[in-house]
Amino acid sequence: MSRTQKSVLPAILLIIFIQLLLLITMIANRQLLLSSDTIVILETRPIDPRSLFRGDYVRLNYEINNLHLDELSGERTFKTNDTVYVVLEQQKKYWEPRAIYLEKPRLLAKQSLIQGVVKRVTKRHWDGDTAINDVINLEVNYGIENYFVPEGEGLKLERPKPGDKVTLKIALDSDGHAAIKTLLLNDVPQYQEALF
Repeated sequence: MSRTQKSVLPAILLIIFIQLLLLITMIANRQLLLSSDTIVILETRPIDPRSLFRGDYVRLNYEINNLHLDELSGERTFKTNDTVYVVLEQQKKYWEPRAIYLEKPRLLAKQSLIQGVVKRVTKRHWDGDTAINDVINLEVNYGIENYFVPEGEGLKLERPKPGDKVTLKIALDSDGHAAIKTLLLNDVPQYQEALF
């Protein structure tokens, strides 16, 4: 082995070690999130399956993806790409938004927090009894809008039979980061993210 090769070898080993450390950290963070005790059930509307390169996937549209600020407490001024914190409360079976903030808020008992990014801000005019008011709508993504399933399985989730309901159990950490834990069809688990 030449002197040049001997001097390059430690650098290569260091790069490999750093890459392995990053990969292990990513996997550990994901597993920690999935093992969270904070689990919420969100109502979904699956759309648009099929990734040509990765088998089937289901692109999910949650009820909480489209927020109407006139129905929520919290802040009123948002712009595209803002990180937001949506306060959720359980209403019967599903968790629904109650407030939205730009900074992480303090939660009350029986509330959870999900963090997202504003993808679109739109205004609509509402003609109330006395005047025209601007009502702001936000489209927010939470990083849980895509879910990969075994090939050939996406269609039944995209187009459920009449009366079928697709819901998801979502794991949340204390900062509001979300991960899909279980996908259910009519309350029956179909796919579950496994811990090691």
